[in-house]
Amino acid sequence: MRILLTNWINVLGVFLVVLALSFVLTLTDTNLSYNIFQSVIAALFLVCGFGMMFWALFIVSLVILDLIIIIPNRNNLKTRLIIEWLIISSPCTYLTIKYHEWMFVAAIIAFFITQLLREKRIKKLSK
Repeated sequence: MRILLTNWINVLGVFLVVLALSFVLTLTDTNLSYNIFQSVIAALFLVCGFGMMFWALFIVSLVILDLIIIIPNRNNLKTRLIIEWLIISSPCTYLTIKYHEWMFVAAIIAFFITQLLREKRIKKLSK
């Protein structure tokens, strides 16, 4: 069950990347006249407020797929983590195609990188 506690790596990694990207996007938007403080507040509101449903579904799907895919059998861990990444990032891929929002691409890439980081942590816990 300690494997479930490694999900903080995914949540923190995706959160920081999406927050940084939304901060940059609010600063560089020519239609807005935000200063840096307003951009930080707008980015936090975007990621936490509008993204509340995303975060809830993201965490629940991580836990459920960990219970189904990773905890019963840890053989081929990297393959299992990539399968988990493909399943969870599929809706984000659809949203990227439908709405042309690059924030979803950043979240997908960050999630992939954090899955690889998480593999090292899980292997360390398994020893």
